[in-house]
Amino acid sequence: MEKHTGTEDESNPNARTIEVLKQMMDYYDRTNEHWKTIAYRKAIAALKKRTRKITTKEEALAIPFIGSRLAGKIEEIVFTNRLRRLENTNFDSADIALQLFLKIYGVGHSQASLWINQGHRTLNDLLTKATLTTNQKIGIEHIDDFATRIPRDEVEHHGRIVRNAIHKEDPAIEITIGGSCRRGAPDSGDVDFIITKPDASMETLRTIILDTVIPSLFQHHYLRHALASSTARSDGSKWHGCATLPGSKIWHRIDFLLVPHAEMGAALIYFTGNDIFNRSIRLLASRKGMRLNQRGLWTDVLRGGKRERMTQGALLESRDERKIFGLLGVPWRPPEHRVC
Repeated sequence: MEKHTGTEDESNPNARTIEVLKQMMDYYDRTNEHWKTIAYRKAIAALKKRTRKITTKEEALAIPFIGSRLAGKIEEIVFTNRLRRLENTNFDSADIALQLFLKIYGVGHSQASLWINQGHRTLNDLLTKATLTTNQKIGIEHIDDFATRIPRDEVEHHGRIVRNAIHKEDPAIEITIGGSCRRGAPDSGDVDFIITKPDASMETLRTIILDTVIPSLFQHHYLRHALASSTARSDGSKWHGCATLPGSKIWHRIDFLLVPHAEMGAALIYFTGNDIFNRSIRLLASRKGMRLNQRGLWTDVLRGGKRERMTQGALLESRDERKIFGLLGVPWRPPEHRVC
């Protein structure tokens, strides 16, 4: 419910403590320790709201969502400027390898853990000893490229190239760059193009983008490699790949996300993020007996004993972002405020 102004992290008196806790949270996220990750995330969110520096265990314990063990770690960080538990992870060869392997495109915790259990510890181990898919080989070859943040002016350059190619085929098609760029960030990890057209079928949109625009961008050496493509649903499609700007050798991740015009409001929320904001607003919808996804906001959703969805429910809104916020009782947050 609270907006993000972009200045909290810089001015927070607990910035150093938050920085170390984030590193510890990332470790637990990598090692798939779900509940510890959530505990650290809640503690970080609580510390961000403090207007004075928290220095003792007792002060930390008085803050909601911070328990005894985390409070002790906060005190340790404040008085020593370090956290021994975090430093111990730096000597764990398996965790070092896990951090490395998770940077490879398309590699999740399961695949990375499998390689580690097989005794692999380096990229060279994978290239010489492991059985790899084409995408995994591409991910290893361009691991540094994909980890390179894309400055905002370069994101806009990608946008001009793609818009020109699409509007050459059909000027009525609408293109929005989503993700961190839409949230106003100075750089992005990849470029997400959300593409729609009023009064057009998805089949028409797929024909223009997948059958005409993408092959043309390959011919002009902008697109370099296709990583994944999905057209399973009749009402949407995705294409994932890599591109380079003119004069550059750095490969960047590019996604084309085709969306029915009637679902653009829900799609913009979903593909803008950030991920914590998305999880939070979807959880709020669920607690109100509704369901929010990239297709729309639904009501009268029946769920079973383990929260399994039993019915689709009735569509409340899908086209308008503001209306979806209003129906959920959430104050309107422009994209730059959706940072949690």
